[in-house]
This record gives sequence, C-alpha cells and structure tokens, in this order.
Amino acid sequence: MTREPRPHLAAERRKEMRRILLRLAAAAVFLTPCIPVHGQSLPPGDFNVRSYGAVADGTSDDTSAIQKAMDACAAQGGGVVTLPAGKYLIKTHLNIPPAVTLEGVWRAAPTVQKYHRVEGDPASGPELTGTVLLAVEGAGRDDGTPFITLNTNSTLKGVTIFYPDQKKTDPPVPYPWTIASAGADNVSIVDVLLVNPYQAVDFGSRTSGRHSIRNLYGQPLRKGLLVDLCLDVGRLENIHFWPFWTAADGQDSPVAKYMLEHGEAFIFGRSDWEYVSNCFALGYRVGMKFVRSHQGGPFEGGGNYLLTQSGADLCDIAVLVEEVQGHSGISFSNSQIFGDIIVKETNNGMVRFTGCGLFGTIKASNGTGLARIAGRGRVSFSNCHFYAIYRAFQAPYLIQVAEGGRISITGSLFINDWDAPYNRTPIVLEAGVRSAVITGNEFYGPAEIVDRTMGAAIIRDNLFETETHPPAAASSPGQDPQ
Repeated sequence: MTREPRPHLAAERRKEMRRILLRLAAAAVFLTPCIPVHGQSLPPGDFNVRSYGAVADGTSDDTSAIQKAMDACAAQGGGVVTLPAGKYLIKTHLNIPPAVTLEGVWRAAPTVQKYHRVEGDPASGPELTGTVLLAVEGAGRDDGTPFITLNTNSTLKGVTIFYPDQKKTDPPVPYPWTIASAGADNVSIVDVLLVNPYQAVDFGSRTSGRHSIRNLYGQPLRKGLLVDLCLDVGRLENIHFWPFWTAADGQDSPVAKYMLEHGEAFIFGRSDWEYVSNCFALGYRVGMKFVRSHQGGPFEGGGNYLLTQSGADLCDIAVLVEEVQGHSGISFSNSQIFGDIIVKETNNGMVRFTGCGLFGTIKASNGTGLARIAGRGRVSFSNCHFYAIYRAFQAPYLIQVAEGGRISITGSLFINDWDAPYNRTPIVLEAGVRSAVITGNEFYGPAEIVDRTMGAAIIRDNLFETETHPPAAASSPGQDPQ
C-alpha cells in the first residue's frame, strides 16, 4: 500500500519547487543575449551606432557617430558596439578602444552578393550586403593612418570593408593598411571580408602579442597580412585571399596582372610559435614570405611558424624563405603548394614539408621547375609528392640544391610526365652542398639524380622508372578495351 505524503511535507516540496523554477528563470534571463526589438533600448554594455546618429545610407559620413558609440562603450568598461545592416561611409578612420568589440551582422566570413551590381558592367562595382564599411581616406599613400586600429582586447567582427574609389588598373591606387594593431596584445579579427584593400592587415609594424584572426576573406592587392614583433603565440585560422573583387573580370584583369607581379599575400617576420591553419592565397607574386624582423633586440631574427592545411595556389613564388628562426624554423604539414619554393642563402633555420603536395612552377621565372634550395638551414621533404603541372614552362630540373645548402627527401613520390620534354631531372645537388639525404623515394620516370657534392650525399634505396608507360585508358561500360 502506498502512503499519502503528509500535507505539510507536500506544501514544503511545492515551495521548494517554485524556488528552483524561479532561480532557473532568473538564470535564463541573465544568460540570454539581449537582442532588443525595434524601439527598445539596448541593455547596459551594448551600444547601437544608430543611437549615436549613424545613418548607414552610404553617403552620409558616419565616422563620428561610430567613434562616439565606441568611446561611450569604453567609458563604461567595454562591451559590444553593434552595426546593423547598412552601408556606413567612413571619411577618415576608426580607433576601436580597449575591451570594445565593433560588431556587424555576419556570423561567418561573407562574400560579395554579385560581382557587378549592373550585369555586364564592371564599372558598376560589386553588390554588397550586410554590414558594409566604406573606406575612402588616404588615397595615393600607403603609409597613412590605418582605416581601423585595434587596441588591447579589442575586436572587429562581422563586417565587410570596401574601397569604393579603388581603380581596376595596373597599378591600383595605394592606400594605408586597412586594419592594424596599435601595439597591443589580444587584438582579434573575426568573420570579416576585405573586398579590395591595397594593404589588408598589419600585425607587424607594432607589437601584437597573442593576436587572433579567424575567418578572414579578402583580395589584398599589394600586401595581405604582415606578422612581426610577436613573442607570444599568434593564431591565424581560415584566411582566404582570393579575387573577391575581380573574379568576374577574366584573366586579362590589370589588377590580377599587378598582383602576380607585385603582390605578397602573407609576410611572416618574428613570431614565436605562430599557429597557422587553413590559410590560402591565390594569384600573388609571393604567397608566403618568411623574413627577418624589421627590429632588433628581443625581436632579432626570423620566426617560428607551424602551418597546417595551408598553402598557395598559382603564385609565382608560393613559398619564399629569406630567414626563419634558427633553432625552430617553420613546418608545413598536409598542405598544397602550387608555385616555386625558394629558400635563400640568408636562411639559417629549418624548413620542413610533411605530407604535402608540391605542384611546381607556374611560369619558370625563377629558373627552377619546383624548388631552389640554398642557405645553411636544413630543408626536408617527408612523405610528399612532387608533380610539375604546367607543361608550357620548362626548367632543366625540379629541385636544385645550391652550394652551402642542406636537404633531406625521404619517403616521397616524384610523378614525372611520360614524354621526354616533361620528364626532367628530378634533383640536382651542386658542388659545395653541405649535406643531402635522399632515401626511400619512388620516381615514376627514368631520370637519375645528379650528384656533384663529392661525397656529401647519401642517396640510396630509391626506386626509378616504376611507371614506364601511361596507364591504359579506362574503357566505357560494355566495351572491350582497344
């Protein structure tokens, strides 16, 4: 038999249940983001630029209104300044104060809605939606005040930035950096599209420790991202430099021509333990460039970068190494690289490629079919595959190791073409090479390794001519092979 609960105990349980429900309701209110409906005021800590006079019609100057909203937010200890959808003309520049996030509507990196507002008219410019900032200051100068400056713990999030006065010419119009660090730590860029900046992001002219970029798309015309003066682990994720502005203009685009002759997508100076993942550049003179810091003292020398699932496509020089950190160097893993790999004689640090696809030169302008290695720093390729795709541009070898260089190639595959003009010498080791270890590789073609080192090389356990004829063409279902 089930006993009925005593009346006073049941009442106490009901009271306790009410108290629990009230606590849960209060917690839900506290944790729920405050998204005001039309006509309601924002809660403390959230600031809407419309409340400070921003119009977002694309013609009225909204600089002062946005800056006032950010300054008011900073005066209350920081928070989020919201930019509702619209086009905000910024006639000068913006400074995001410490602990302030300037946030538009995007929750992922956007793209242009249409390449041309008027179909078939390139002069009509792209159709842009969401939160759009129009940058106009500094035309003709690349050394002026950046369009947006980030301070400690400040973030730019969810916006598109467009230069309406930029010209599709060779050369394009110079402008200052679009986004730059003020010399601060923990600056962040999230979910941003930079349609046509001349220079995109400067996290290197001044210090920028623990910087973070996630989901940045854009078509930088001259320089993409500069990293330098970072002694505490920066993080770069999902950066995609691609022709968002000129993709519909065809291969004869003067902007594309300029970028292939002068553009530098990623410029990496001194940074300690920089983590780089899912980063990509297409159509630049240099895809990824590793350089000595522009300052001495604690920033002396090159950087240490760990790059995963990243690379450069259709770049004249996909990877250019002038100097990396001597005891740590750089490491590419699971990456794809289409363009020359050039390691200069000035480099003393390690350069590693692991599990990478390497696809050779795009125009043989640097005298190599795929890579030219110099300098004291050891360059290693492990479990990679090499294949020179472009047949129109030929060089006498795929990889040349110059006097003084060091190289290791192990467990890799060389996919040479079948006809003689494309079955070039895979590796040339010049006299004076410090060391070379080439073991356990497979070569589809018959070409041998040229060794001029006079004893400084270990070359063994390699297989040559493992594919002597092209594979037979697959027959269609129901047909006998010819």
